[in-house]
Amino acid sequence: MLGNWYKSEFVKNIFTLTSGTAIAQAVTLLISPILSRLYTPEDFGLFAFYMSIVAVFALISTFRYEMAVLIPKEEMVSVNIVYLSFVIDFLLCIFLLIVIVILGLTIPDRFSINQLLKIWLFILPVLVFLLGSGNVFQHWFNRQKKYKILATAKIIRSVGINGLTLIIGITGAGALGLFMGNLFGIVLFNLYFIVKIYYIDRNKFNFLDKSTLIPLAKQYKDLPLVNTPQSLMETFQINGIIYLLKIFFNSTIIGWYSFAMRILQAPMWLIVTSIAQVFYKEASENYQSGINIKNTVIKTVKMTALVGLPALIVLVSAGPPLFTFIFGHQWTEAGVYAQILAPWLYFDFIRYSIAQAPLIVNKVRSMFFLSIIGNIIVILSLITGRYFFNDVRIAFMLLSASMVLYDIGIVFWIIRIIKN
Repeated sequence: MLGNWYKSEFVKNIFTLTSGTAIAQAVTLLISPILSRLYTPEDFGLFAFYMSIVAVFALISTFRYEMAVLIPKEEMVSVNIVYLSFVIDFLLCIFLLIVIVILGLTIPDRFSINQLLKIWLFILPVLVFLLGSGNVFQHWFNRQKKYKILATAKIIRSVGINGLTLIIGITGAGALGLFMGNLFGIVLFNLYFIVKIYYIDRNKFNFLDKSTLIPLAKQYKDLPLVNTPQSLMETFQINGIIYLLKIFFNSTIIGWYSFAMRILQAPMWLIVTSIAQVFYKEASENYQSGINIKNTVIKTVKMTALVGLPALIVLVSAGPPLFTFIFGHQWTEAGVYAQILAPWLYFDFIRYSIAQAPLIVNKVRSMFFLSIIGNIIVILSLITGRYFFNDVRIAFMLLSASMVLYDIGIVFWIIRIIKN
């Protein structure tokens, strides 16, 4: 029996986020059949490769200090952590820009790089900064329990990305539309947060005290020293696949894979990130108050499993014909990949929803080593599929099956450390 957990404030907060983000999901899903006819698998492959690089730098752009925004009880401490996160984000992106400018003239002579990718490398620091700042804003409003603002921001981002991607795609500009649309949506995402902070919370930022930055950086040093490497390990489980596909196969396969992941994640990702945000907020508060968070973990797992089950059933039973009918014949192979990878994504979403639990109970170091195991599984699966079978489908089958077992193991490990 599920009991009355679905009547709690925890679930009401999740519903506030997910009811708003449902619009964002609908935009992505409804426009995908049009985008699949305006852009080729090669376009999606190029864009996915670029964004996989951006994602890695965006993850470390604040050295993960934004995770500490929810931890302090005092508002003034949290405000200064926000400031610290922005300072690190800005400085790292300036450094990144300098490196790219210095190497910019030599890279084309040494490597075979797509001309569009070459140009967008110079915009990479801007995207990294915006994604980093967006994460900081989200943690700030999560602390304030402003879930309607978070939901609205996701809608704005989705509409911005898909709207401009559609408009440029109609002109036949190719992959440029994917690049421009993504940048536009992320800019709108940040602008909305800035406006809200100005009208709602600007008085709270009177607490800014530059003298506290170094002490705070030292106090939460485990975030850059431990949580950042661990998060990089987890990111590799998604983006590292694109790097390996680039090495072992070709851009068309990357395009099919990235499009399959786009569709797999669209109906579930925004919901799961909403669940994860509310979980982190409630679990952190309970833990600080001396309350065991076992029940919060278990109800989060149950909710995520129920939310994702319908999508899993549909994709596993009818992935390829569904993709062919909705997106066109050139995306049938993407439907096969979606069918194969759906079980992994389902259990990965469940794991992701409670992924911050080790951070809350100070078990990040243990999670780091477990993440290394996950990366080894990814690498071995793709190497086996490439060199023993020379078949990307078999590689994805090995990957999906092994990562399902891995994610289940991680969920049970988290429950065990919470009990103890």
